[in-house]
Amino acid sequence: MVNLRKLNECIFNCRQAGDSVRNNQPFTKSAIMIIFSLDENRLQNDIILIKRKNNLRKHAGQIAFPGGRFENKDKNLKQTAFRETKEEINISKENLMVLGSLPTFYTGTGYAVKPFLSVLREGFDYKGHLKADKNEVDKILIINVKDLLTPSNQIRINAPKNSKMKKTWKVNFQNENIWGLTARVLVTISAGLNLREYPPCDDI
Repeated sequence: MVNLRKLNECIFNCRQAGDSVRNNQPFTKSAIMIIFSLDENRLQNDIILIKRKNNLRKHAGQIAFPGGRFENKDKNLKQTAFRETKEEINISKENLMVLGSLPTFYTGTGYAVKPFLSVLREGFDYKGHLKADKNEVDKILIINVKDLLTPSNQIRINAPKNSKMKKTWKVNFQNENIWGLTARVLVTISAGLNLREYPPCDDI
């Protein structure tokens, strides 16, 4: 069972996690929003993910957190995460409580990604508001945290042959292909919750 106290402890525990610090200049600044739904009455916790459309130029068909690249109109990366979350799944910042952020993750496709960890406001009917961006999002996934954060579902794998990475992570969930950055962030959250050791920081 995940709760606010454990998530805040996770953020504190992860302050030295993430990838090895490197020069941000060659990387495109981006942000993602990790969204937890905490339903203590039903003793169920979920995480919201998206499946990107297959016709996109980058990361087509991949499972991801809502998010995207920093734009000049954004005051900071947190605003980037809010904006992209609204655009991609129709959840506005007024219905999210951001608890904090994780260290930056770097991808083999050239992005420096800042993850923000949030929970849905209590009493908010998020399922009634979810709406996938028809241009970018194939579908929205609401997945129980146990399926994503249980270490036995998290597997270290070889990266694709055309990737700059040598190794990466995969999370087994039904027939969905959850790998790469999304999986690495989930593994790190598991470690922050003291469910496993921290993942290596040498994917690229």
